[in-house]
Amino acid sequence: MTGLKLKQLQYESDTWKRLLGFLTDENINLKNRLSEILRDDFESSLLDVLEIFQNRFINEDNMIGLLRNEIKEYDRVLIRENFEDGHLKNEVVTLLKKLRNNMKYAEIESGKLRRDFNSYITENIYKMEVSTPGY
Repeated sequence: MTGLKLKQLQYESDTWKRLLGFLTDENINLKNRLSEILRDDFESSLLDVLEIFQNRFINEDNMIGLLRNEIKEYDRVLIRENFEDGHLKNEVVTLLKKLRNNMKYAEIESGKLRRDFNSYITENIYKMEVSTPGY
């Protein structure tokens, strides 16, 4: 494998790591927002849906963890010295395609989760405020 090609594959891996860092930060922000909502008085009829969101946030954490492990494996394959072995080249290509697809899916699902949560909170904020004393 040429040095330039290897450098590109490593760059893509680094890009995925930065993306996972961003997705992690966003998921933390969503969980913090949920925690704020639950600390305040809110309409208890919303609890079931908020619990569903909490489970989705946990699933997001799990997905990010699995992707981090996949990227670590990909990086291990990239740093192996024997790149001329056809089997290893196939392994790199296979992992690359798999990771690209998985990262695309993760981006889509993470964005959908953020939009769903923010939309739900915005649509139900009145119910949250109505049950709060002083409003």
